[in-house]
Order: sequence, then structure tokens, then C-alpha cells
Amino acid sequence: MKSPEYQFDTMGADLACAFFERLLHHSKGEWAGKPFRLLDWQRDKVVRPLFGWKRADGTRRYRRAYIEVPRKNGKTVLAAGLALYMLYADGEPGAEVYSAAVDREQASLVFDEAKAMVQMCPQFAKISEVYRKAITVPGTRSSYRVLSADVKGSHGVNASAVMFDELHAQPTRELWDVLNTSTGARRQPLVVAITTAGY
Repeated sequence: MKSPEYQFDTMGADLACAFFERLLHHSKGEWAGKPFRLLDWQRDKVVRPLFGWKRADGTRRYRRAYIEVPRKNGKTVLAAGLALYMLYADGEPGAEVYSAAVDREQASLVFDEAKAMVQMCPQFAKISEVYRKAITVPGTRSSYRVLSADVKGSHGVNASAVMFDELHAQPTRELWDVLNTSTGARRQPLVVAITTAGY
């Protein structure tokens, strides 16, 4: 009997949720210092499906995600948490995670939130080197960086994950195309576009 093409891995989904809720903390506002408790939509519509659904070979089913939510609904912290999961917990050798947006300042919003989360987590801080626009994990040869809006400088990347903020603001699709094709050598890359478009 042929095995199903896709299966839901409850343990994988649970582990991804636990990563957020046990290791990550909010860094701003009234929730500063408190554990990152996933909102229902973050947990049930994003994290569990992305990391629970698997292909027959055990890799993730979904390689692209488009998330559109109104402002002030936690999109930046969610993208930061997803980037850190891909950096620390995805098991990808030499992971390369990138934040991208229409300009460096916008791309830095997600990265800066992730950097604050790393600095608040003793386990991550101990194994990481944190710079102004990069986090490296020497033990796994992995890194998380902010990409410049200069498309020409993005051609050499070998992305395992991309957090693309405010995709709707891009003047052309060139950077999107470059980053998507940069994942071609990866076993199970993840490209996440997260935007407030339409709200």
C-alpha cells in the first residue's frame, strides 16, 4: 500500500510551538520580558502547519508562506521567532537566514526583534555572536543577517530561510525572485512573506 504523500507530524508541530514559548521572550511594551505565548492565529494558522505538515521523505511540506495581517497583530515578533527557529532548531547545516524588505531599515525591524530575543535567552546568547546586523552561530556555521535592498549584493546568498517584510512595498519583484532562487540548494527552505497589505 502506498504511503500518503503528506502526513501531519504532531510532535514536530508541538516542538516548534514549544521553541517559541519556552525560549523566546518579548522585548517591548507591556509584554517585555514575558514568554512568547503564541496567539491562536500564530499557533494554529502558521507555526503548527509550517512545522507539522511533512512530505513522505520527512521534510517540510510547505516551503513558502504568505501571511497578511492588520497592523499591531504581532507579525514582526512572529517573523523574528520564525527566523530564530530556522537559525537554531531546523537542523540545516550552515543555515543562512535573512531578513529582507524594501529597504534596510524595514528589514532591520524583524532582525532587531530577533536580536533582542537572543540576548534575553541564556542558551542562545552562550552559543551565538551578536553583531549590529548579524547573528552567527559558530558551532553550526550558521548565520542570520539583514539584507540590503541592493539586489546585486544578494546574488551570492545560499538562503535556507528568508523573512520578507512588507512584500507589497517592493517596487519590482527582482529581490523576491533572487531570494527565492537562492534557496535552490537547500533541502527544505522556508521563505516567509509577511505584510499588512490589504488592511
